[in-house]
Amino acid sequence: MLKANYHTHTKLCNHAEGMPEDYIKEAISLGFKELGMSDHGPVPREFMSEEEYLNNWIQRNMTLEEYYSIYLPALDEAISKYGSKIKIYKGLEVEYIPGHEEYYIGLKANLDYLNLGIHYFLSDGIEKNSYDDVNYKTIYDYADIAIKGMETGIYNCLVHPDLFYFNYKNEEGKQVFDKHCIKVSHMICETASRLGIYLEVNANGLANSLKYGHKDEWLYPRKEFWEIAKTYPNLRIIIGADAHKIKNLYSADVKAVEEFAHKLGLKVEDYMKI
Repeated sequence: MLKANYHTHTKLCNHAEGMPEDYIKEAISLGFKELGMSDHGPVPREFMSEEEYLNNWIQRNMTLEEYYSIYLPALDEAISKYGSKIKIYKGLEVEYIPGHEEYYIGLKANLDYLNLGIHYFLSDGIEKNSYDDVNYKTIYDYADIAIKGMETGIYNCLVHPDLFYFNYKNEEGKQVFDKHCIKVSHMICETASRLGIYLEVNANGLANSLKYGHKDEWLYPRKEFWEIAKTYPNLRIIIGADAHKIKNLYSADVKAVEEFAHKLGLKVEDYMKI
């Protein structure tokens, strides 16, 4: 059974529920030893055009003011209240936009860790969406951002690293885990292994796959990706609930992902070293 989770959201991202205390109380009841709160971090509007900002749904994220006035105080209060019962880590899930490293370092100054989530990536000078805009050409731009982000040394974990397959299209417009997907998988796994950065097997991918009409297969975690990942003996792997609801901290989907990892023979670590 899962002993810890480091991918946990709150209502401040405007597509989840609850606040840190709600998840912490649930984690304690489940017998978790550690919990990392990692809601979607604020992104200043000046980092991209207004169109890019809206197309990538960034307006949903907490604002910088909410980060300082609500999120951090809520975490500190919860740690004070429950810190004797469970180890609580303060984190965020943030993107990597090259040229803004100092901003991310500034956010992390108040935190224990940062998760890197590639929900959008720069391609031909435009911020493309990882759910809609990945094809046999742009997949390398996705990989480039993931690799450059990991190489900054700012991030502890690359969450849902196989998100690139969500709506991937090959040269014929079909969704096939092809040579480009294989190459990018190796690029990501090699970098994470070399740098000691965790890759996350993401349980929320099951619900997202079903939501978009894929009943019989998971778009992510994608089996082909993780079959490649297990060939890297030093790769650090963690399971993440990516909980947007309190009940999702240890849901049937998390259990299914645990079984998936076990059957594949992945060397999953119980805890993320922070």
